[in-house]
Amino acid sequence: MQKERFKSIPVFDQIYEEVLSPFFDNLRDNRRNNQSYKLSDALRSGFAIYSLKCPSLFSFRKRSKAENSNLKSIFGIQSIPSDNGLRKILDQVDPNLLRNGYQQLLQWVDQNKYLKDFRYWQNHLLVSLDGVEHFCSKQINCAHCLSRKHRDGSQSYYHSMLSAAIVHPEQRQVLVVDNEPIVKQDGQQKNDCERNAAKRLLKSLQEHHAQQKMVLTMDALYACAPIIKQIQQNKKWRYIINVTDKGHSHLMDQFDQLDELNKVNWKSYKAKDGEYIIAYMNDLSLNASHPELKTNLIYCIWKDNKGEEKIFSWVTNIRLTKGNVMKIMRMGRSRWKIENEVFNTLKNQAYHFEHNFGHGQKHLCTNFALLMMMAFCLDQIQQHVCKIFQTIWTDLKTRIKLWEAIRIVFKLIPVDNMKEIYLNIIDMYQIRLE
Repeated sequence: MQKERFKSIPVFDQIYEEVLSPFFDNLRDNRRNNQSYKLSDALRSGFAIYSLKCPSLFSFRKRSKAENSNLKSIFGIQSIPSDNGLRKILDQVDPNLLRNGYQQLLQWVDQNKYLKDFRYWQNHLLVSLDGVEHFCSKQINCAHCLSRKHRDGSQSYYHSMLSAAIVHPEQRQVLVVDNEPIVKQDGQQKNDCERNAAKRLLKSLQEHHAQQKMVLTMDALYACAPIIKQIQQNKKWRYIINVTDKGHSHLMDQFDQLDELNKVNWKSYKAKDGEYIIAYMNDLSLNASHPELKTNLIYCIWKDNKGEEKIFSWVTNIRLTKGNVMKIMRMGRSRWKIENEVFNTLKNQAYHFEHNFGHGQKHLCTNFALLMMMAFCLDQIQQHVCKIFQTIWTDLKTRIKLWEAIRIVFKLIPVDNMKEIYLNIIDMYQIRLE
């Protein structure tokens, strides 16, 4: 029988048993002892919603006998809270405790020798940082909501987060490292901002990943002295940050003046996606306010195979040479993978990222987003290393079709683990195993 060829435990079952299940069990529960539902069951239930790509909490509430059995056997849920009960429990959980799950997932990837696949320039991990809004309403709000006023006089309330993900110019998958909520901080009346969130996120990365060789890549908002100085406190870290003519005029003026004196290095490179004309210069002042802060500049003109032209520019603390400038440019352009492979996937591939599963009054909205990102991270690991997952995905063509197949089996057939879900899909769609 062909499915006997897959005798190993799929990555999902392995990671859930070794990492996530103990993590949910060990998360501190500060509620009173006489609670009806365990915190671990609420966390497992929240994770299961996003792992199964349920469109709403209501769809999760009405369950078949097979679903009840599978929620226990696959996700280890002993008692499933009602939708209101789930919201109430998760609203009380400190998001900083939940964020530790990302560190444990990455540790598993590293211990199992998969992290090496994501190392690039001089064995560094390329970590992209970017912000994303995950809740917005003109009616619903809480003390942590950010707010914006519109021209018509109305006001909307929203939550955002600053995400950090390992990307690679030649890898399709990404690995989520951490997520810093961008919300009003306790006792503050003013909106939080992305730069302040970046400072907190860099501090968190320092606490958990100080020994990792990293290249941090960000957009032009973060090309400022406080952020760069914070990055440079870690001798193992490098940065590649976008800059613009308008936002960094002092830097660009230096570059133009040196170019007029023929002191700028220009190189042309042919590639599959077009021609790159790259100029680079070392030891420029970042801005007039911090002339002592030196940085290196890449200016890139890209002409694609259709003749269309785009211009990019970055600053970096990597010493630029004709031997490395193309690779540094590739890393800079890979910053967009966090938007294309993370945010767009969550919004368009059945994760229901912008759907409001619940807002709460404390942390519910943030915790739902963190659990969603955790489920996404496990999916990304599977896509990279799990043979049976890759085989089914290749045959069914799209993620949405794959998630649909998993839910069909989950609703109808009691199983012991996710491996049996996959094997049933193989039989159902008559997928040939190579």
